[in-house]
Amino acid sequence: MIVKKTTLSLLIGFITAIHVLYHGSEPGFHVLHQQLFFIPLILSSFWFGLRTGTVIATIISLLYGFPMVFVNHEAGGHLIVITQICLYFFVALLIGWLTDRQRKQQSKLFQNARSTALGKAASALSFEVQDIVRQIESIQHVRAEESSSENDEMIYEIDRLKRLLEALNKFSKPLGKLTLSHNLNELILERLPTYHQSAASKGIKIVPDLDKNGCPSMVTTESIPNIIDALVDNAIDFSERGRAIFLRSKRQGDFCIFEVEDFGSGVSKEHEDKLFTAFFTTKTDGYGLSLSSGRKTLRNLGGDLSYRSKENTGAIFRMKIPRENSEENIQEYTKSALPKS
Repeated sequence: MIVKKTTLSLLIGFITAIHVLYHGSEPGFHVLHQQLFFIPLILSSFWFGLRTGTVIATIISLLYGFPMVFVNHEAGGHLIVITQICLYFFVALLIGWLTDRQRKQQSKLFQNARSTALGKAASALSFEVQDIVRQIESIQHVRAEESSSENDEMIYEIDRLKRLLEALNKFSKPLGKLTLSHNLNELILERLPTYHQSAASKGIKIVPDLDKNGCPSMVTTESIPNIIDALVDNAIDFSERGRAIFLRSKRQGDFCIFEVEDFGSGVSKEHEDKLFTAFFTTKTDGYGLSLSSGRKTLRNLGGDLSYRSKENTGAIFRMKIPRENSEENIQEYTKSALPKS
């Protein structure tokens, strides 16, 4: 970084000295000075991006343009100077923008690669922890008749390991190749009794508002239901007692939209950018994988998971799920799976 900055400073200083100290009338030398300034300009935009490139373009324009103001130009001479300065800025903006764009793409590729590696690591760790849990459970069963604080402590630690396994499995579980069409409304209605039971213990009401025409959507065996469960559980955890949670579904073109709206504290502005980052959580007992893995699953299906805050209080999480695919309809799949008579 220091070497690059030093190189730029020396280049700009050297070219400026030639430009200022030359008092000849040979037009070829003036043209040479103009073109030499492109060397530090291109290097700065390529090395440091758009912002630095623009700053260097401004400095070069001043160093080049200011002495030229006092030179007696023929007709149109000042127009040439202005045109040259505009060209400096054009080159800086173009190369700087391309450099920043390339860096963003590289960063995105790196993040995707890191997420893939993280998923593989989670899968491996999950397998190892499962083996440890089985061994601990076998020991615990042998000591089941003993009623002691040590035994209670072991049970507690086993429960912690199981919760960790559930979190790891959410992130590491690959999306199944089989995607079937299923009515999203039916899926929600099947789970309503469980939601009502969890919400009732906290004095919260679950209010379904489902599309009357149904909402056939592409779902996998476990992925979509798991995401819905996680969103509803979060809403229950953060809602205030006596308030309601709205579950909405509606058709929207080639997609079905499912929203979970609560009237809790919402997500602070400082946390919104991190909301879908793996392992980020504001819960004391959370692992920060439900939202990140949920968005990954939906995007793999061609949908999305997003968040928006409300004006007063609360939050709205929105699932965008692809609509029914006739080639992968659940009824057609069931028929093909039945043995032929």
